[in-house]
Amino acid sequence: MIKLIENEFKKIFKKKTIYILLFITLAYIVLSNFIIKFNSNDFTYYYTGDMKYYESELKTLDPNNPSELPLYIEIKSQLEISKLTNEYGGGNSWQAHIINTDLSGDINTIVSYECTDEITDSAYKEAKQNYDTAIQKFKDNDWKYFASKALDNVNKSLEEQYKLKESTKDTETLKSINNTIANLEIEKQVNTWRLEKNISYEYSFLNNALRNYYSNKINLLSYENKDINKLDKDELQDYNSSLEQANLNKYYIDNMITLKSGDNREILINLFSNYELFILIIGIVIAASIVSEEFSRGTIKLLLVKPYNRVKILLSKFTVCICILVLATVFIAISQLIFGGLIQGFDSLNIPAIEYNFETNKVETMNIASYICLIGICKLPMYILLTTLAFTCSTLFTNTALAVSLPFLGYIATPFINQIALTNKIKQVIYFVTPNWDLTQYLFGKTPTFSGITLPFSITVCAIYLIIMVTLSLVIFKKRDIKNI
Repeated sequence: MIKLIENEFKKIFKKKTIYILLFITLAYIVLSNFIIKFNSNDFTYYYTGDMKYYESELKTLDPNNPSELPLYIEIKSQLEISKLTNEYGGGNSWQAHIINTDLSGDINTIVSYECTDEITDSAYKEAKQNYDTAIQKFKDNDWKYFASKALDNVNKSLEEQYKLKESTKDTETLKSINNTIANLEIEKQVNTWRLEKNISYEYSFLNNALRNYYSNKINLLSYENKDINKLDKDELQDYNSSLEQANLNKYYIDNMITLKSGDNREILINLFSNYELFILIIGIVIAASIVSEEFSRGTIKLLLVKPYNRVKILLSKFTVCICILVLATVFIAISQLIFGGLIQGFDSLNIPAIEYNFETNKVETMNIASYICLIGICKLPMYILLTTLAFTCSTLFTNTALAVSLPFLGYIATPFINQIALTNKIKQVIYFVTPNWDLTQYLFGKTPTFSGITLPFSITVCAIYLIIMVTLSLVIFKKRDIKNI
């Protein structure tokens, strides 16, 4: 058996096909890393086009016409906001955030005061004072002034709500007050973190983490008074997603972790999402040709005259196909590690894989190598079953093209099959292989896509399909007549 396996490996590595596939895969890895490195998403948006649009629109409006005046004020305010944003670093600067949130109302008041008599002198003076103070803070690069101001406002609002709560006895009103307090507490936490962790309003990973934490915690509040067990599938998915994101972003903030999109670490962590197709191409092409080519070339006769029974011959070929599948995965992982590191750097690998575990309700970390192995093991049933399908078709039909086409057709059709089953609530689909062969759906306490399936159930279903295909291949191969080949 070992001798047969050695011979099969020698045959495969004498083929040009395997080297062409490996070269194409390697070229894709290198090219994709170069593209990601030199097409970074870190850019600053300037409002030059917007300014030209607003200026052209203003020329078509008459501020002396009462019907056009509101639109004139609105567009002129937007023009002033765009000008000020460009002056202070563009759309990704911390000043841009303040201009478009805290300062936009004051700018509108100032513009309205210049165009109408509806704005009082006191309102104008207050808006102008806020504006002048903000401009000075912009020049001093003092974003903490605005964060401290926001925190003070939240604390004042909380004091008012707690006082209101003490004097209220109505149940529905108390419920509304408690909800407002919960919202304010989340906002307070975000502003406190911003000051303590020195996270400015400028575009950055940690600033986005603060915003994502806030939005997901607010979303979780909407489910707070509901029975989680009574949520429908979409609501449960939304709840779990918000729970996961809130905890992950809290972990990033607590530990001051900055992740970069598309770096070597992220590509390695998402190795199977990024390079799954190449793993399957290598595995399926080899499995689809390993038997059929013996028949098409007539070399099957030379193989069968050797002192080995047909079962051992076929099982040796199947074993080699699985080994090639694993080796292809290892080759791709090592290639990404090396070339991704050479092109983008190895520093990002210091940050471990970070996942939220729904069973323990904690964020867990794992070194990247262990994480890749874990995901790879969970993906292996799908890869093995598709490779086995190609192998079975190669044995049954002795046609390489057909043996390649059918597994890829099944792979492409999988999401459509699963979606149709979910939409039409076809429960019997759980006995089909596609809802079961991706075991990553069970990792870290996640809820599987289809209700009624468990990890042991999925493993059993995959094993049954594997045994059926291998058995069918063995039966057909043992009975096949080779006299006329």
